Amino acid sequence: MKLIYAIVFSFFLMCCQKKGSNNCEDIQNIYVSYNGPVTIGDSLKIYTQEVGGYRIYSWRGPDNFMSQQPRNTIFDVQLKNEGWYYLTLSNNECDTKVDSIYADVKLQQGIPSCSVPNNNCTFNNLANDSYYSIQKRYDPTYGFLNLECIGTNDLDIFFHDYWKTHEPEDGIYKTTNIPSFTLDKNYNKVFISTIKSSIYFKTYEGQTVYVSHVNGKLQVRFCNLSMAGTNNSFNYVTAASGNLTQQ
Repeated sequence: MKLIYAIVFSFFLMCCQKKGSNNCEDIQNIYVSYNGPVTIGDSLKIYTQEVGGYRIYSWRGPDNFMSQQPRNTIFDVQLKNEGWYYLTLSNNECDTKVDSIYADVKLQQGIPSCSVPNNNCTFNNLANDSYYSIQKRYDPTYGFLNLECIGTNDLDIFFHDYWKTHEPEDGIYKTTNIPSFTLDKNYNKVFISTIKSSIYFKTYEGQTVYVSHVNGKLQVRFCNLSMAGTNNSFNYVTAASGNLTQQ
């Protein structure tokens, strides 16, 4: 009887050892995946295989992303969530496995609802402007990429810092109300300003601007863009619609 118990116990140990060996093999065979590319507003899923047993998943990624789960979902994804996601998988018996993946987040697409002649800007309560020169350049005052529109009255479109070293991607951008983007990791942002009747007008925050390219030239369009200005005595508001293409 003792011999039978010894044989059964030995078989049990062999099974346990084999299971541990398989667990190590499973750890080494995992890889990181995601459901992308995704578009702003979608759910971003970053995941890997479940290996079972004692194990530690350790994730890190953009926007201070951290997790200890094999499967993860980021709802309402933004550009700040784009980038490299790193996974370290380990236990106390096997070699650590490290893998990573770059999650690509695309800009939302759309077309403006208004129709404005090219290189013109219309205002609901001010005279309209046309531009004889529209150039893409780096503005020395703010240090941003600028679509500089020179004409009846000048108009400037400043792009987020990210676009200093990248050509702006086609898609929907949002306006800011100050020419500063440094702390904003969502780089689909622009700031628009103009001077009308000696009054400096600038965009309100969170409005929609459409960026695209025509024959390789940068184009910016918008409809009924609310802008505010002051002459230190009175406050003024206007709504601007524009169609501006780099020359």
